[in-house]
Amino acid sequence: MSTAATTPVELADQLTRAARNLLAHATERELNGKRELPTPCAEFNVHQLCEHLLGTMVMSTHAATKRPLPADAPLTLTDAPWRAYPPVVDKLVAAWSKPEAWEGETPFGPNTCPALFAGMVTVMELTVHGWDLAQATGQPFKAEDDVVATAAAVAAQIAEGARANGAFGVELTPAPDASALERLLAFTGRSSIG
Repeated sequence: MSTAATTPVELADQLTRAARNLLAHATERELNGKRELPTPCAEFNVHQLCEHLLGTMVMSTHAATKRPLPADAPLTLTDAPWRAYPPVVDKLVAAWSKPEAWEGETPFGPNTCPALFAGMVTVMELTVHGWDLAQATGQPFKAEDDVVATAAAVAAQIAEGARANGAFGVELTPAPDASALERLLAFTGRSSIG
């Protein structure tokens, strides 16, 4: 599926599924007692990755509503992810469910960018870091092909900068029979832990 032809309604649905998929991997059963475990992101343990994801979702929610991130935005985990995430995901999904969220320019972190780009980056972050979290905690991870296609499209757009700042690793060579998700992970330099 070409993301150029993907409508805001379809993108909102992809973002919703990516966010709900993250929730499914951030349960008490899966995360309790695992906060110090390493993740495929060398700079993050499980707790730090969960905090990064919280910040991404809060920032993205404000981007969808075209409001800059307030100084007191809740960007640190003061509760366990399985308790902190559900209301944050609900707000994120509600904000991006409005077609106008995907239109025009929006503040996104320290920059302003097209809202469409901000939403697509959110799909990518939830998908790739969702996989990171699943890997770190020994969970299987799946993502639908249309979600992966959107994530891959935006990953290709930001790859040069993402590799320069360490967000992406060196591109790996996927297996010839790799799935779309496995190709995305290889492109972002992800490999299993250990």
